[in-house]
This record gives sequence, C-alpha cells and structure tokens, in this order.
Amino acid sequence: MNRDLTDFHLRALERLLPVYRPEFMTFAEDMSYNLGPMIGKEQFDEFLLPYYRELVPVLREAGVRVLIDTDGNVEPLIPWFREAGIEGVLPLERQAGVDVNRIRRNFPDWIMAGGFDKTVMHLGEAAMRREFERILPAMQSGRYIPSVDHQTPPDVSADGYRTYVSLLREYALRCGTGA
Repeated sequence: MNRDLTDFHLRALERLLPVYRPEFMTFAEDMSYNLGPMIGKEQFDEFLLPYYRELVPVLREAGVRVLIDTDGNVEPLIPWFREAGIEGVLPLERQAGVDVNRIRRNFPDWIMAGGFDKTVMHLGEAAMRREFERILPAMQSGRYIPSVDHQTPPDVSADGYRTYVSLLREYALRCGTGA
C-alpha cells in the first residue's frame, strides 16, 4: 500500500510542482494518542521512513515545508519525524499533555501549530490571557502558530471566540509578528 501511495504522490508532485509551489504540505498520519505513539520505532522505520525518504526530499528541494498532521502526544515521535526530514507538526493537542514550550526548548527549529488549551476558552478573558501567557515563550521564538487543535469547543460563545481572536492579535503583536 505504501509503495503504491508513494508512487502516486511522486507522480502527482511531478505534475504539480512545475506549475504551483505550496508553502507547506502535511502528511496526515494520526500516529499518536494521549499517551504517546500508537506504533513503535521499528514499525515506523519499516513502514513509513523509507517512503518519507523518497517524498520529503522532492518537496523540500521545491522549497515546500513538510509537516505532519497527527493527534495526541506527538512529542516522542518528533525525533523520528526529523530523521525523515519532516520540519514540523500540527495540531498539537494540549489535552494530550503536549507543551509547545518544552518542544521549542528541545527542538528550536521545529515548526508548530496548535498548543492553545481550548478547554479554557469558555472560562473568559482572564483564563484565555493566562493561557496566552503560558505559550508566550514559544510564540516569541517564532516558527509557531498558536491555535486550538481541531475545532473550537461548542461551549465557546461567539463573544468568547471574538475575545480569543482579539487576544491572539494582541499577543502576536507583542511578539512582533503582526497578526
């Protein structure tokens, strides 16, 4: 299966990259859950790494950033992904214990998106502000887009979401990133 899928991706990239270069692409893997990886390193090395080693260089040579989309506690997988040439991960689930500041300390050049604890959004501005303060070091480091994983919870009102967006803008400006 992976051989056929890799061959398909290579053919698609051969046609796509001469006419359009995406800023980034993701591989949707969902290889982790709240307690960590759902596969071991041996399975990764056998069933995924050889195919990444074919696809990732094609993308990177074209100037495309290569990310992984996986859920759960992805932190133990980051060295595996880096070995494959992958540059980052999303959506970084705080509920799975993922800590964007710890990832940044351990992997200074790693690209990240997510990491904002969406479970505080319904608690109001003060709670959301505390969460932005918590992730501020990662925001200041660059190569990080703070966001909730997947979707905003249904208990967050429209006003609550507007507060979140306003705070996101405020903290992004504090980091000098615009917004």
